Amino acid sequence: MPNTDTTPLNQTVSEEMDMFVSIGKIPANAQVTVADTGWTEEEIERMRARGYDGIDMISAWYS
Repeated sequence: MPNTDTTPLNQTVSEEMDMFVSIGKIPANAQVTVADTGWTEEEIERMRARGYDGIDMISAWYS
């Protein structure tokens, strides 16, 4: 007997992810740094290993 997948087509699978959210406004003249992103040192090091610099990391955080 063939193995049949019985998962409904409309069922989606999502991965869990820790996420930090700022509630409120960031002042226009605020200086946001990589430390403000809430990413762990491991995540920051992985991004640096892939060629990201601080500006790239902040841009990714905003998007």
